Order: sequence, then structure tokens, then C-alpha cells
Amino acid sequence: MVGAASLLYFLAVVALLPVVGLVGFLIFAVFRYCPVISRIFLERPVLLPLRLIPEELGESVSFPTEDGLMLSGSYFKARTPSRTGVLVYCHEFLSDRWSFAPYIDGLRDKGFDVFSFDFRNHGESPAETSYEPIQYATDREVGDLRGALAYLRSRPDHDPAGFGLFGVSRGGGTALLVGSVEADVWGVVTDGAFPTRGTMTAYIDRWAEIYVRNALLLAILPRFVYSFLGDVARRQSQRQLNCVFPSVERAVARLAPRPWLQIHGERDAYIGTDIAQALFACAREPKEQWLVADAKHNRCRELEPEAYARKLAAFVDRYAPRRPLAGLPSFQASEARYSDYNVTGVRVPSAELITNVASTMTR
Repeated sequence: MVGAASLLYFLAVVALLPVVGLVGFLIFAVFRYCPVISRIFLERPVLLPLRLIPEELGESVSFPTEDGLMLSGSYFKARTPSRTGVLVYCHEFLSDRWSFAPYIDGLRDKGFDVFSFDFRNHGESPAETSYEPIQYATDREVGDLRGALAYLRSRPDHDPAGFGLFGVSRGGGTALLVGSVEADVWGVVTDGAFPTRGTMTAYIDRWAEIYVRNALLLAILPRFVYSFLGDVARRQSQRQLNCVFPSVERAVARLAPRPWLQIHGERDAYIGTDIAQALFACAREPKEQWLVADAKHNRCRELEPEAYARKLAAFVDRYAPRRPLAGLPSFQASEARYSDYNVTGVRVPSAELITNVASTMTR
């Protein structure tokens, strides 16, 4: 009996050795690598967000957020005798509300009112001094968009059918986070949207060999280790930035039955198609994905303006609570007004120059 008990004890110790080794490595990795991951996570990439001088100012409004900031926005009426619905535009990081025009201004010709606003610390909205935004969606942007929807519900001309959300890059992630929990959101369109956790994990995997020189260790490390280290580093960053990074993956998983159109560039060097595909896989039907060949981050519209307009028109034709008004030729003409704006909102003479400007981006 003593011999059998000793053998069982020995086998148990042997079986636990890999677990103990993994736990020990994780503790070491947290102290060794998480500060590096957090530092890289907080770095802001070189971005050239879309900016332009608006041709139409719309109705200037201000509205409160739950934490007391008064944000600035503009309400643009449909160009049709009757209204089909309301679309809410969420701009990308470092841009402002005027960037809505090249994307969805044309949908006003199909009967949609458009509401566009400046997130906090952007455009004409005030800055929260204790918060410094980065390129990832946080609870602050979520609160801003929820404040925008609350304002729209309070308008005398509010639409009882609800809202469609359109978001670019970080604004797309914000639209997914809010659209998944607000009952009166009937659909979401994103261009270049990305998850925080999935993006971090992909970059940790990509850069691990720079900081871990042991090829064998990298070969046998399970991927969940990268996700774990990213989670720890992200929590550290939350304390440093005084914010929370909600899970876009979880939001996407509960978005249905709201439809989602995901637009993404196949040459997006910042958010690779593997990240976009993994996020798309989290969603349930109805969903649609459009990967634009040769397009970089947030450059799908510039590369395929006519196809872009058709995709948006088809989405609202199918999913808006009221059928949009006929008028596609007018819609295409409206989109053409903005088809020759480059990333900085400067009108340029040819599509070739737009391509050349975009190609200088490190995205």
C-alpha cells in the first residue's frame, strides 16, 4: 500500500509539473512583458483622419451626456418630401462630425435624416480633462453615443422606428457596442471597425518574437497566453487612462437580430483582415461582409465610391423599417459631390491622386 501511495503521489506531481510551469511562466510574463504591452497599446498610430469644410451646416444642436458634458452635433434633414428614417454617424478617432458627408450624405436623397456629432475631446465638443482618448473605443465614447440617441428620442420630430448607426474605425466599434444594447437601433454599418481584445492579441502574436528570443518557447505557447497577457495589460491601461474598454466581440455576439454590414479593406495594414474576419465570425445572422480589394484602413469609400454607395443603398433598402424612397440616380449624384475628397478633406483633381495620398499612410 505504501508503495502504491508513493507511486500515485509521484504521478500526481509529474502531472502537475506542466501546470505549475505554466503558472510560473504566466507570473513571470505578467511582470516582464505586460508593461511593454501596455506601453505599446497606449501608443497612438500616425493617422490622417478625414477632415473637410462642410458645404452645409445643418441644424446645430448640443446635448448632454450622462456624466454632464454638453456635446456638439448637427442634424441634417432628408432632401425628400417625407422621411424614411434617421441615421446616426460616428466619426473616426481624431476626425469630427463633418466627415459624415462623403459617407452617408447621399442617403438623405433616399429619405433619411442624418445626425452627426463630435465625440468628447474632438471637434467642437468639450474635452474631459481627466480623459485622454486613444484609437480604441471606451466607455466614454459609448456614453457619448448613448447621449446622442437619448437626445434624438427627445426631439419633437423623433422617429419612433428608431435609428440606423454608421461608424468608421473607432466609431464603428462604438456603434457596435451601443447598437447591441439599444432596443431601437435597427441596423449597424461599420467601415474599418475593430475589437480591442482581438487587435491586441493579434499584435502580441505578431511582435512576440521581438521580445521573446526563444523560438521553441514561442512554438509551444498556446494562443490563450497572448490573450491573457493582453487582458492584464489592458486592465493596467484602464487604470492609467481612467476608462474602460468594453468588449466589442461580446457586443457583436449579441447584435442580432439587428443586421450588420461590415466593410473592410483587404490591404488594411493596421487592422488586418484576420482581425476583421474573427470579429465577423462572432456575429450571428443577419450579417454581411464586404472586403474591398486594395483598400487600406478607412479607404474603401475612396477606392470604390460607386460600389460603396450601392452597398449602403442596398442595406437600407433591405433593413430600414420603412422602405426608402426611390431616387438612386439622385443618391449617386449626391455621393459624386464628395468622391474627389482625399483623407484630409482637400478636393483633388483625380482619383489617381487620392490613391497616391492614401498609399503614403502607414495603415
